[in-house]
Amino acid sequence: MEDDNRADFEHLQSLAEDDDFHAGDMPNFPEVVNVGDILMGTERAELSHAGGEFASLEEDIEGDWVDETPRKREDWRTRRDRTELRNRAFLSQMPEMVSAYIRMCAESEMPARPRSESRVTVEEVYEIQVVDMFETAGVDVKLDPRGNGVVPALILAEMIPCAPDRPTVAVKVRVLEVYRVAHVHCPQLAIQSFVKSLCDLHGALGRDSKWRLKHACPACTYKLEGEDALIFDMLTCFDGNDSLKRVLQRDKVAMVDSETGEPVLGKSSERVDNRDAGDGYFLLQERVEKWVKDRVADRLPMQAAGKEEDNPCADRWKNMINDVTSKMWGIFDETGIFLALCRHGFVLVIADMIRSGELAKYPLAVVEELLDAFGMNLRVGYDVGCHFGATVANSSLGDEAWEKNLKCLVGSFHGHAHNRLCQLRFLATYVEGMGLEDLEGCERFFSRSNGLAKSCRYASRFHRQQEISTYAKHFDSFETYANLSKFLCSNYRQALTILKTEGALQTWMQHEGVDSVDRFHEWLTEERSYLEGLKDAAKTNEETLEMEYVQKLVNLSASQGADGTYTPGVSKEDRARRRAQEKVEKDLERVEELEEALDVVERWTTESAKWGATVEEIKRRKYAVALNALELLIVERIFELTKMNQSQTGYKMRKHIAKALQARSKAVRAAIDRYNEAAGALNPPMPSITWEQVVEYAFLADFDILRDTRAEVQSKPWTRPAYRLAMDHYFKILRACEEIKRLNVEIPRVVTWIRDENRFLRKMERILSDGEGKSDVEKETDGYMAVQVRLYHQRRGRFDAGHLKRFHELARMPGFTGSLRCGVAVERREDGEDEMDVDDELAPGMVEPHDPQAQGSDDEGDEAGDQAVSGLLY
Repeated sequence: MEDDNRADFEHLQSLAEDDDFHAGDMPNFPEVVNVGDILMGTERAELSHAGGEFASLEEDIEGDWVDETPRKREDWRTRRDRTELRNRAFLSQMPEMVSAYIRMCAESEMPARPRSESRVTVEEVYEIQVVDMFETAGVDVKLDPRGNGVVPALILAEMIPCAPDRPTVAVKVRVLEVYRVAHVHCPQLAIQSFVKSLCDLHGALGRDSKWRLKHACPACTYKLEGEDALIFDMLTCFDGNDSLKRVLQRDKVAMVDSETGEPVLGKSSERVDNRDAGDGYFLLQERVEKWVKDRVADRLPMQAAGKEEDNPCADRWKNMINDVTSKMWGIFDETGIFLALCRHGFVLVIADMIRSGELAKYPLAVVEELLDAFGMNLRVGYDVGCHFGATVANSSLGDEAWEKNLKCLVGSFHGHAHNRLCQLRFLATYVEGMGLEDLEGCERFFSRSNGLAKSCRYASRFHRQQEISTYAKHFDSFETYANLSKFLCSNYRQALTILKTEGALQTWMQHEGVDSVDRFHEWLTEERSYLEGLKDAAKTNEETLEMEYVQKLVNLSASQGADGTYTPGVSKEDRARRRAQEKVEKDLERVEELEEALDVVERWTTESAKWGATVEEIKRRKYAVALNALELLIVERIFELTKMNQSQTGYKMRKHIAKALQARSKAVRAAIDRYNEAAGALNPPMPSITWEQVVEYAFLADFDILRDTRAEVQSKPWTRPAYRLAMDHYFKILRACEEIKRLNVEIPRVVTWIRDENRFLRKMERILSDGEGKSDVEKETDGYMAVQVRLYHQRRGRFDAGHLKRFHELARMPGFTGSLRCGVAVERREDGEDEMDVDDELAPGMVEPHDPQAQGSDDEGDEAGDQAVSGLLY
């Protein structure tokens, strides 16, 4: 044994004699030398020629004995850093990934043929675990020696890798496609990571996000040359929804406010993610923040001088003021979305509501975007449109909105909770040119999009926007567009059905002696003038001193009557007598104070001159209080009924609302009794109310008329329920005529859009497939892109045959007065596009549009249409 090894061995022997050392403490692994046995001489030590084994053993043993652990290197990287690096790595490979994806789609669509491997020599393979529909297995993927990388090679093999560099797991494309289809039909089926489409087809077609907005709806935006002019070019609606909140990730460290000592939320731990998943649907936050509190608060209608006449509901709808400073729970970052739809249901714009409620800045930003995109003659439906119209007028958008004839209205359902004067100005029933549109499309959209709440609540900002925009894109393409012709045809049939009731209205007019429909317009104008005058000249309902004085005199007389004689020995009667005496003294003190304030020399009695008039004022005051209480209960009942019947309302919530409604119904019945009692006490008595009248929505509009107790007002024809019903019926017939006129414009737009879109996409496919004058690389790339255009064409055109079929069925209906003849789009003529260089052959399954009016004067639809619309309205 060499001297160095002998010295090390002796040192280890000395360590073995230490009391702290126990040979039995060493683990006895079969492939590991037991140092204790070596030191005791029972185990042979295998020493190499190089030596140094005992030195290594000594370091290990001393490290075990000494109560010190090696210092671990601190890793300052976080999951946010890793995620950001992963995203950057994917973005750096995006061009190659896009090319591989396009090539993969093209080869899957083309007939099977040998791959061109003569030009490529496969040098190596890459082993990876692949998640398929029913199994997970290891697969060898051939790599391209041209150096495109592992990720493009996996995509070409119909796999999506889970990491950008040296991935170990990939998911088959068909698995992701199955999930995508399932997810858009069932939004509750959440996903933590979704592979976004890698092919920007719109770039090849020259269509960006601005193009999407300006062409979101064929029926609204695809204007034709020579079409009839409409009063409103486009009808839209928007509203906010707080279901799609997102929790802001924060540090778990508990923090306490230094001043108040109250616990506060930790700092944000959100990772930086600058990717945009809006897909052209979401407004940039910078555009929204232009309308912050310090620029909007001083322009709100409640604070705008001279604008009070434009806000008949100013005293009722306070949220446009309160929401300026409203706050949302601190745990949320995005607190919902603000949505704009066209009247057919296509998504126009979405704005994220950030850490706030439904502030005025969100609808202002949406209005700015719509004015930029569509320009003139927009009509916007909003639940507080009466209030918001003045907000727009007093903002920096006011001049542009006035020049472009923007008008804000109130939806049909929400309008029933507004007062009568507001309805006469802003409800669609009384606005010329609105047709049968109810401006309540957002509520129908939210009833389905609320299913996204579970998958958005704890997602990142990027993935939440991705969820919503993916759903909106699918909703537009496979729900709204698929049902577009159904919407148009259903509205046409509804309008024809309403027109058939014209005869009943004529009969009623003859029976009641109404000589002309002009009377309805006169009554409406008279009612509006009356309500405006009542609003300007009405005195306050506050109790005057004289009313209070008479009331206190009545109370004093009642308390004096209750002051009975004293009966000794009966403690209960004694206590009652003392309380009565105290009440008498209190009432007497208040009466004397009022007498001094009114300078009354002699106390009033029932024979006094002012007693009778003051008593009537008290009765009217009690009547007004009872009427206001009844109105409040009815409005609350309407909104509770709406929530109960809303989609996505759970069983427990429905039971809770049902119990509340049951209690509310009892309260309403009690309020009806109090109202009828107060109404009967007036001179002359006001009309009584029944439970059957309360359950009618339209009854809310009559509250303003009931508030006026003057007999000359109650004798007006437009105050009678039957006349008001006939008046509403007449205006509904007018709106039905306008709806038919609008549909006769929108249906040819859709038919022309189908033809032009079919032509354009086939033309683009032909151009991309044509290899003349192109290099080999361009031929290959454009060939793959042509396949993408064909797939896009198939997706877009799958519903066109159904649309044309519905339109043909509608054209055969009695009363149809429109045309299915294709026109010339204004924008295509302005762009100078040549339509004749593409053949007119329609896609398979599509039928040729025709014009029923071109069949001659004996066409059934024209004759029936002339019969359906009588001379009553013209």
